[in-house]
Amino acid sequence: MSVIASEEVDPIIRRSLQREIGLLEMKKRLTDAEIKDFERKYGMDSNEFLRAFEDGELGDAQDCFEWWGLLRGRTAIEDELRKAKMVI
Repeated sequence: MSVIASEEVDPIIRRSLQREIGLLEMKKRLTDAEIKDFERKYGMDSNEFLRAFEDGELGDAQDCFEWWGLLRGRTAIEDELRKAKMVI
């Protein structure tokens, strides 16, 4: 088995990371759109929602848990994006 030179591997890794960044950015756009739908539906921004939800003011409706999950998911996506961009 031969050793692959770093110069040959680097472009492959870079392209893979760029593809992953593109997918993460698309996921973030889709998540942002779903979050905006909840903000419009309930007439409050996500910061207001989080405060009220975490203080137990909104009950346990399915929409609340979905909105909360989208916000947590977006944070994870943003973290992954930040890390991937740091590598490139």
